[in-house]
Amino acid sequence: MTESRCKRKFTAGQTVIIAKACYQDPELVELLASGGVDGIWICLEHRQISPDTLYSLIQACRLGRADAIIRIKPKSYTDIIHILEAGASGIMLPRVRHPDEIREVIEMIKFPPEGRRGCDIIHPDSDFGRGESTHYFSNANKELMLVVQIEEPEVIPYIDEIAAIPSVDVLFVGPGDLSLGLGHYGSVDSPAIMAVIEEVASACSRYGKTAGIPCGPERAATYHAMGYRFFNVFSDFRGIMAGLQQALAIVRKL
Repeated sequence: MTESRCKRKFTAGQTVIIAKACYQDPELVELLASGGVDGIWICLEHRQISPDTLYSLIQACRLGRADAIIRIKPKSYTDIIHILEAGASGIMLPRVRHPDEIREVIEMIKFPPEGRRGCDIIHPDSDFGRGESTHYFSNANKELMLVVQIEEPEVIPYIDEIAAIPSVDVLFVGPGDLSLGLGHYGSVDSPAIMAVIEEVASACSRYGKTAGIPCGPERAATYHAMGYRFFNVFSDFRGIMAGLQQALAIVRKL
């Protein structure tokens, strides 16, 4: 497995920037991946993507030299294994309510002794079997990134326990769903939401993990000062909409 660009940077204490790809176009994903971001977030929670298309999107990330981070809540091992073997650099786990859900996923995505993932060394993840197999197993366990979303009210009491799980790399706050679940939708500055954001930062600091959050670029400095180092600050959807509205506003003044 190739080195994770995101893991290399946040392990060194550097800021990681990812972009979200909302559309299933490999060329657009390659454009984003080659634009200087560290990773591309591809969502299987709110979209259904065929295995062939998903493979192409992950391949586009590799071509653009950015990590492919796939958001998925797997129901079974077979839901996720082909994603890893296609070369995904990270798994983002949404809608977590209890740490045991995370432990089940770790068993699926990590080779022994950390998990129970099976091997089929004929795919991009293993460089098509060209390398030494034992090195591949240990390297895959080391480089694969696990991002756990903190977005359900039920998960709040377990933040510290989640940060303590060895195979968890990033605790990624979901302000939208978190504020919705707590009855403050859209009010990310409300005391209830800020308390969770601060608690995640503290837990990550205690256990040597990385705190992450999606936000506008103008908000990143605020969260960075709190200890956050993993940011989603752009998506193709928002970029297209912002560019379109800006162009229309200028020309409509004529």
